Amino acid sequence: MMRLEIAGIPVGINNKYNFSDWNFCGHETERLPLLEVSATEREIDKEYNRITPEFDIVQAERNILYQKICFGMLDYDGFLIHAAVVAVDGEAYAFTAPSGTGKSTHVGYWMQVFGSRAQIVNGDKPIIRRIDGCFYACGTPWRGKEHQGAAINVPLKALCLLERGEENVIVRATDADVIDKLFFQIPIPWEAHQVEKQIDLLNQLMKEVPIFKLSCNMSQEAAVVAYNGINNLGEKSCEGR
Repeated sequence: MMRLEIAGIPVGINNKYNFSDWNFCGHETERLPLLEVSATEREIDKEYNRITPEFDIVQAERNILYQKICFGMLDYDGFLIHAAVVAVDGEAYAFTAPSGTGKSTHVGYWMQVFGSRAQIVNGDKPIIRRIDGCFYACGTPWRGKEHQGAAINVPLKALCLLERGEENVIVRATDADVIDKLFFQIPIPWEAHQVEKQIDLLNQLMKEVPIFKLSCNMSQEAAVVAYNGINNLGEKSCEGR
């Protein structure tokens, strides 16, 4: 069994095949698992028959275990989101959008603008977890094609719904914006009780963390506009932060 710590939760993985596309750096642990996952042959075969031909049986098992870890996190007030997250001065800023919109590029501009003050938390699939009444952005082994991220948990300052535009503009997102854009970037669980838990967490997130709609071009100015807009328009999600 492999033992990893993800979003502060020790996870035991009973795998049959290798995991060459997961970046375990910093996630290894000796702690006894709270969440343990495995895939049956039936589940692997079903997934293998579902996915596109370029993937093999190894990828099929990885997909199943990845999903079980993600949905298992709901028992610990966590859920996975398709987003890129950068931390500045110990606070995390998450940017979610469909693939190809430019999340990684935008986060790269934050790294250029803020230099040593900034760190990439995760470039593709972080876990958002509520810990002691505060939402955190948590690094995971699923770091995207650029393999950017770290095994850290950082208080979530804000979440941005990212879209491309000719000008850099940031405004508070409406509930309609969130429903239209955010929910499509979060995997839907298999079980009814998990769906209910995820809805509860998303409702809490919307109440406690400022959510913005960010239209931006591909320039460093986009990072400056986003940072200034969030810190001028936003509210702190946790007391004392």
